[in-house]
Amino acid sequence: MEIIPMGNTTVQYEGTLDDQKFYNFLRDLLVSAGYSVKETNYIQFSGANYVIKWTATKVIDDYMAYRINVNLDYRNIQETVALKEGKQVKAKTGTVQVQLVSDILVDYLNKWTKGVSKFVRPIYDKMNEEVVTQRKAAFESDVNSIKSAIQSNFYK
Repeated sequence: MEIIPMGNTTVQYEGTLDDQKFYNFLRDLLVSAGYSVKETNYIQFSGANYVIKWTATKVIDDYMAYRINVNLDYRNIQETVALKEGKQVKAKTGTVQVQLVSDILVDYLNKWTKGVSKFVRPIYDKMNEEVVTQRKAAFESDVNSIKSAIQSNFYK
């Protein structure tokens, strides 16, 4: 398998938030964009600080897949009271940072590493340079759409 790094992007928000609701929003957003999401890590630090890590994968074909490593970093989460429609309700404040690290996985099934396929792969890759370029652009667009949706969720 070959990993082509596509970059990373970060969104940060500080203020009133519902961490569970945001968790579900982000997971649903990725699933609706065609990604399978797997939680890979959950680390809780001193009480109100914790990090959740996901790997989101979108299979394009049997040769290529998109992967986004998602890091949700919650800091200083505190219970508070907020006004909603003139009534006091329980709320939380704090900071959440969402980091999206994106990669394209080429030959993620390792079908092109043995026998004749190993020798044919460079030719196949050369013939499909334009397709790979188009898929890189489509993936960048995908990640930018996800980032925009995250930002708009925070600033409604």
